[in-house]
Amino acid sequence: MIVDRRKYSEVIEFPILIRVVMISTLIAVIGGVQILGFNISGIAWVLPLFFSAIVLLANFGKQTYFPVYIWLPWVGYVLLSLLLSQEPNALQRSFMMLTPLVVGFAVSILLINKDHLVKFEEQYTFMGVAFLFVVFLKTGVLLTLQLPVYGTLAAEVMTGTLLCCLFAASYALGNVKAIFNWAMLAIIPVIALTRTGMVVTSLSLVLTFAPLKRWQRIGAFLIIIAFGLAVFNSDRMQKKMFFSGSGTITDMSFSNPDFTTSGRSYIWSLFEEGMAKRPWFGFGANASEMLVATYTKLRHPHNDWLRFLYDYGRVGTIIFAITILLQMRHALNLAKQSYGRTRLLFYAGASSFPLFMLFMFTDNIVLYASFFGNLQFTILGVAYASYSYSLSEKRDS
Repeated sequence: MIVDRRKYSEVIEFPILIRVVMISTLIAVIGGVQILGFNISGIAWVLPLFFSAIVLLANFGKQTYFPVYIWLPWVGYVLLSLLLSQEPNALQRSFMMLTPLVVGFAVSILLINKDHLVKFEEQYTFMGVAFLFVVFLKTGVLLTLQLPVYGTLAAEVMTGTLLCCLFAASYALGNVKAIFNWAMLAIIPVIALTRTGMVVTSLSLVLTFAPLKRWQRIGAFLIIIAFGLAVFNSDRMQKKMFFSGSGTITDMSFSNPDFTTSGRSYIWSLFEEGMAKRPWFGFGANASEMLVATYTKLRHPHNDWLRFLYDYGRVGTIIFAITILLQMRHALNLAKQSYGRTRLLFYAGASSFPLFMLFMFTDNIVLYASFFGNLQFTILGVAYASYSYSLSEKRDS
């Protein structure tokens, strides 16, 4: 096969879009900086969207294996709801939700070869180390050598969980050293004292779709349970869980007045009456934000499933859930047809969705495009692009 050197040099160059996503994610994690009156964490999702639009325009009509058709019903429903909505910030919230799809689609049409995959692995490994350093700095651990008393950095913990999916899949596929990277990131929610984060991050290893051996999966589950019980009974966690400062696992109930919910139980109760009035199609894009802001100092319900039911109704929520399941199945099917790092990325991308859905029960992960969604779909996009490139190599050989 004759290789065009000019074309080959273009292929070897690492795509700037992927760099933009990873840098933007780190910028979001660092946060705390104001630009034109806006927090940098709040606008970090815009840069990947901008560069993705450029890539898509420059490669209009190019074939991709990214399953856009799976997402079209959900995208159409969101856009229709947006057109019918008169709620403030509806346009921004809708675009934030859809940005990861645009990013994943754009990444999937890039030229990604084996060298790129090696570079991508190096970069997300470095990103994990940098991320851990930033979390230590923001929680004050590096300066005080003490763990924070109150829970912090819920959004940042989600980023760490996503990176854990990569290392869990790598470990399951035979890279023993990856378990140390996984453990390094899995300890973050314990440091930050985020309850849901502790559970979901630990499950990133146990529930990975990658072919982890049964004894490893069971062993990891038992170790995690033992460690979880130790953390639960620590003074920090007891004060976080119960107003009285002590309690048992059976006391963890919203009906227990001693159980701390960080205001979630009150906020969630606000949605019951509204959802009963419009159960099927909801009140329209971003209606939930106005409801929460009317009765609290917050803007979101810290439960994306409730938010979807209120904004988009049962129809929209069901479409979204089915879409995720279909995307997972599509990625897993291609994982079985792939090899090496491409296979790893498909498994990691698919494994991230169950964790994503768990986070939806207690937070606003759907709107955290800059912390989770953009990087999540970049992982999938790289997998699809690499799969496409490998097929083209076979045809040309």
